[in-house]
Amino acid sequence: MPPGVPLSDRPPVPPALVLAVSISAVSAAALLVRLADGVHPVVAGFWRTAAVGLLLAPSVPRARSQLHPKAVAVTVLAALFLAGHFWAWFESLHHTTVLRSTLLVCLTPIWAGAAEWLLGGHKPSPRFWGGIGIALAGVGLMATGGSPVLDEGAFTGDILATLGGLLAAAYLLAGRYARQTIAIGPYGALVSGACALWLLPVAVVLEAPLSGFSTTAWLALLGLTLGPQLLGHIGFNYSVRYLPAYVVTAAVLLEPVGAAALGAAVLGEIPTQAEMLGAAVVLVGVGLATVPGRKATDSE
Repeated sequence: MPPGVPLSDRPPVPPALVLAVSISAVSAAALLVRLADGVHPVVAGFWRTAAVGLLLAPSVPRARSQLHPKAVAVTVLAALFLAGHFWAWFESLHHTTVLRSTLLVCLTPIWAGAAEWLLGGHKPSPRFWGGIGIALAGVGLMATGGSPVLDEGAFTGDILATLGGLLAAAYLLAGRYARQTIAIGPYGALVSGACALWLLPVAVVLEAPLSGFSTTAWLALLGLTLGPQLLGHIGFNYSVRYLPAYVVTAAVLLEPVGAAALGAAVLGEIPTQAEMLGAAVVLVGVGLATVPGRKATDSE
């Protein structure tokens, strides 16, 4: 437990409901990144986090008593993990398909579950690992279902997407620690603002332009801000206060299903029969992992 006064354990809004909205919102992220044509991955991450940081900034002065130095330091570290996640994942989307990239970046439950176990936190139940195993089988079926990749550098895209998943798990684990004493509004402002500050110098070093984009690209950036960042990531950070990080990340395995549907509708990346079957298997596995029996719930 971080220093400071712990927040109430009674959620004002059911975390499962917030998590469902968040999954729906982040499912559009891959599509919006692809539509933000000409926007460097680092710049896309900068704009979406800077905007949300500013939107939530008014909540920070009212929460000064919650901002213990150690909790703030962990929040800044979480922001660094988030910045790395954005760079790795957004860059992967320029090398491989929306479906393949999203599948690999959403392997976070494995990393989060293992880390929480090793760090002495919540120990995932056998039911959870069984559900993850089923979901991963579905992921494998979708990933090998025959969708074409964008270029010969698809392997690079796979590596970047996997790295993005690792960093996403670290981001949520750090956020779970900080959120024990910092309310969602100020935490969202701090983690988003700090992430933008991490990304800005990288954009400068890379000489990535911060403006001059097409109207479509700006609209895509606005969509990334209001959907995947505000409703998605802030929702995850809300939920991880009340649920183990491995449960939150298990639900994220649903994102590829939504992303594949949007990719088919907008980008013409039509899933194969194997990919659609894999999506159904993912749904079954996530359901098993995130809706444990009574005994598993009590042990957590």
